[in-house]
Amino acid sequence: MKPIPNLPKTAALFAATLFATGCDPMLSLQGSFWPAWIVCIMAGLAASMLLMWQLVRLRLAPHLGPPLLVAPSLWALCTFSIWLLFYSR
Repeated sequence: MKPIPNLPKTAALFAATLFATGCDPMLSLQGSFWPAWIVCIMAGLAASMLLMWQLVRLRLAPHLGPPLLVAPSLWALCTFSIWLLFYSR
């Protein structure tokens, strides 16, 4: 049986990532300020759905592998690409 990882270290790392999200750029959408990463996630979801629809329409989706792995990976690829495209400095 494997030992349980050090819980305080894991908790501290998790807390640090939560507090670091406050440093993101903010966008004003109809008077409401949103962190840019939320907008990138939603745009990445829309882009990945459009790409997945095109892959299904072109009959390429069965050749890619399990959809349970392909769809979230495509979503992550689109999200990170949008972030790099618009927010890299």
